[in-house]
Amino acid sequence: MGNTRLTDFRFFTACLDPAVPELAELAPLAEDGRMDEAKRLFAAYVRRTLDPERYLKGEKERLAPDAEKIAEASRRAMEHTFVSCRVPYTFGEVIDWTANPTYNNYCEWPWQLNRHPEWQSMAEEYLLTGDEAIPAEWSRQFMSWAVQAQVPENESGFATICWRTIETGLRMKRWTYAIHAFLYAIDDEVLTVFCKSVWEHGWRLRNFCTSHNWLIMEMAGLCQIALFFPFFRESAEWLAYVHRRLESEIGAQVYPDGMQYELTPGYHQVCVGNYEDVVDLIRLHGDEVPDYLLKGLERMFSVYPKIAAPDFRTPAVNDSGRENAARILKEALLYLPDRSEFRYFASDRAEGEPPAYKSILLDYSGMVIFRSSWECDALWAYMDASPFGKAHQHEDKLSVQLWAYGHELMPEAGTFDYDTSEMRRYVLSTRGHNTARIDGFDQNRREGYRWLPEDIAKKADVRFDIGESRETVEASYDEGYGPDKLRVRHTRKLIFLKDEPGLPSMFVSVDRFEAGEAHDCQLIWHMHDNPTVLDGRAVHNTFPDGVGLTVASSSGGMELARGVRSPEFQGWLPKFGIGDVEHYPVPTVLNTFRFDKSRRVVTVLCPYREGKPPVRSVEASPDIDSDAFRVTLSDGNAVTVRE
Repeated sequence: MGNTRLTDFRFFTACLDPAVPELAELAPLAEDGRMDEAKRLFAAYVRRTLDPERYLKGEKERLAPDAEKIAEASRRAMEHTFVSCRVPYTFGEVIDWTANPTYNNYCEWPWQLNRHPEWQSMAEEYLLTGDEAIPAEWSRQFMSWAVQAQVPENESGFATICWRTIETGLRMKRWTYAIHAFLYAIDDEVLTVFCKSVWEHGWRLRNFCTSHNWLIMEMAGLCQIALFFPFFRESAEWLAYVHRRLESEIGAQVYPDGMQYELTPGYHQVCVGNYEDVVDLIRLHGDEVPDYLLKGLERMFSVYPKIAAPDFRTPAVNDSGRENAARILKEALLYLPDRSEFRYFASDRAEGEPPAYKSILLDYSGMVIFRSSWECDALWAYMDASPFGKAHQHEDKLSVQLWAYGHELMPEAGTFDYDTSEMRRYVLSTRGHNTARIDGFDQNRREGYRWLPEDIAKKADVRFDIGESRETVEASYDEGYGPDKLRVRHTRKLIFLKDEPGLPSMFVSVDRFEAGEAHDCQLIWHMHDNPTVLDGRAVHNTFPDGVGLTVASSSGGMELARGVRSPEFQGWLPKFGIGDVEHYPVPTVLNTFRFDKSRRVVTVLCPYREGKPPVRSVEASPDIDSDAFRVTLSDGNAVTVRE
């Protein structure tokens, strides 16, 4: 018998809606000690109330193309093999829902185990095959979880292994799917314990919810409970609470330019996806979708066309991989079918119209995009002029990423597992990005940083200009380097020379450093793992098809680092699609110099084709008041440009 913290007696006498006539006799039965009869009547009512035919309509057809993969995932789960954080583990007869079999005791493994993705796979396989062994095994697994995972009485939403509120909210979608699939194949006891545990989920989400993207996931989970289990006494209040919180969080978490305040495309998408789930749930139940939900989604969806690279993926910013903007905007059409630019992305440029803008500044979140066109071979650059953000931050202000001619030319170190490894330190640090370090120290905004609610309405401190032949962005970092917060002001002006006479299209980074004393400085530029040539103060990195990038500096020494581990990590990139833990070495340009109180350095970032780098070198005065630089081309011609 399963035994949740919530007793049968309290559930039947205090947790069900007394206004539902079919449930009115349950409390007297419980008070008389006739629990088996109460459970039988309650289970019969739940089977009449839930509607698998409507909820699971079309699921067999949707699942059929993935039948083989689903069958394998279900087989593993049936044999007690669970995969969390890419690490598989096979339990014996008894599953320990608090276990952590990872070599480094990685905290995320048991947390993500308790999101129960395997139960979704088992439910899907049952829908496809009707194998009655599956709901029988699911019942055993669920009851073992219910007994082991007692809901905490008074712990914060961030506490415990099985009941952190992020897991509490996330698993409700999988639980709801599973109970609809297994509804007629499980016994009254399991169904009653399931509903008791769902009530406990609602109670915990209502009373111990947190903030950030977690809160959006928590409210989506609470919405699942309130709509699918309206017979709980608190369901109507829980649903009203969901709407109050979700509406207020659009104002609290989303900048006026549409970006969520963690400034991380992946977690922006977490919020978007959970708002979508709420809209879908409301539509499924035949209710009217509140206007704030569709307007909020439209605002958040609008970010993707603005920041997407030519391959229609977002830049990897902070703790985020590269989100698929085309897929996301295809989903957006389900809510906003008249947005032509969304259709342009969703159809891979075959339908709709591209946005009217090309280059753009997100003037609150500080994200800057240069773009030559909407074609897949466009020149594209991203510069981070953002505030620090609310969470998942990297020390990367003024960092630059580049695309041209169908290739990502200048990436960043990406993200990594949330552990204490050297690789995790690397991706968080300035040295994992394309900006500057001072005296071997990283930027240090994290120490002493404090987010204020009014910050959501503040514009970023950035200057942005679009002209006929060039586009310019300028921003500064002056919040300290290293543990002692060394006071150096770094101002970066990134110029997109679209049509400068005598020059190919290129980007130019003009970096100015100001301090009260002398410092060593290192400008860092990550490249891809291609043949790389160092020629004086110029580096040429060329893909097999001849597309490449030249990085040429006006001063300092140039060297290449690749896959360095000691004394600190340098020159690594993630393998997207394989997993955060997989990285590989790449050549990384380290441009090192010393300055006495101030210095100006000009770096040309010039894409090329056919394996022919057009730029040989760049020269510029180190005086920060100078505004000219001279680019020498491979044919010997030189062109002087003013900022």
